[in-house]
Amino acid sequence: MFKGVYEHQLDDKNRLRIPSRFKKELTGEHGEKTYSFFRGLNNSICVMADDDLDDLISSLAEEGVAETSIGSRLFFGSIYSAEEDPQGRVVLPSVLKKMAGITKNVVTIGVGKRLEIWSEENYTKYIEGVDYDTEFKQLGI
Repeated sequence: MFKGVYEHQLDDKNRLRIPSRFKKELTGEHGEKTYSFFRGLNNSICVMADDDLDDLISSLAEEGVAETSIGSRLFFGSIYSAEEDPQGRVVLPSVLKKMAGITKNVVTIGVGKRLEIWSEENYTKYIEGVDYDTEFKQLGI
């Protein structure tokens, strides 16, 4: 399970490193690190281990989500496999980077089985004015 927040930056070639504390959770059944990016909510980019993403896709099929729906097209059309370089950096897909408004500073958040990558500006706006007591009560905390 992913948890925690990490602030970092894209390099000059639009690459980023998935924080090391999150990397181990992206390891597949056979020990390889295979993961994908896809469009998230509120202009974020989601990152999920391919095994977990396959489970999510299977559960959508079991629930009868129509593959011809707009939502399905937006979701499936936004999935990009991550390709790490030898130093462990990955280039963010340009279409997702643009959608998320990411220019330099990013915030990566662990959210259970997925990571969310936000532009620092969008994340700051998103959490401003949040009533933490109300949100935590809804979680049962």
